[in-house]
Amino acid sequence: MNNPREKLLEVAFNEIYQNGYTATSIDKILKQASMNKGSMYHFFKSKKELGLAVVNEKINAYIEDKYSVLLKFEKNICEELLKLIKDRRNFDFTCGCKLNNLMQELSPIDEDFKVALEKVYIRFENIIEEVLNKAVKNGEIKHNDTKALSMFVVASIEGCLGTAKKSQDGNYFQTCISQLEQFLNSLK
Repeated sequence: MNNPREKLLEVAFNEIYQNGYTATSIDKILKQASMNKGSMYHFFKSKKELGLAVVNEKINAYIEDKYSVLLKFEKNICEELLKLIKDRRNFDFTCGCKLNNLMQELSPIDEDFKVALEKVYIRFENIIEEVLNKAVKNGEIKHNDTKALSMFVVASIEGCLGTAKKSQDGNYFQTCISQLEQFLNSLK
């Protein structure tokens, strides 16, 4: 990675994900990135500004990359959604969800983080709503409030990840997601 700003963001993203924002120190980020404070302050005025960049750039891109792929499907939409959710390769059951961890930690204590995280979370819900709208339009499911349903689906994904994290066991995720699958199948 040749871009120092991108390297700093990537290291900060990983450190914050592993340890939480509050427990992550600038010194540890800089050491991992092999950078000095002057280099960091060239790009970011503070730890908070760096953290907000992680949310706006890295976590947003993670959600976009992972879930926007669903928008390309024109049929078997709920099956594709479930296939993506059940694909465990992209989930870390030790650390949990990159988005939800920060929502839980920072939304109640910092308005700037709350706004930035909510924007990403709402985008996640909007992607799922678009997917569900296609499924309804195609006659794959019957539901008259895809906005509410998208909120439920995202909350279910996040809750299932949290359940697996609390037990450090991906089997809990599969058990939990199977209930979401049963519910979505009941809408056919």
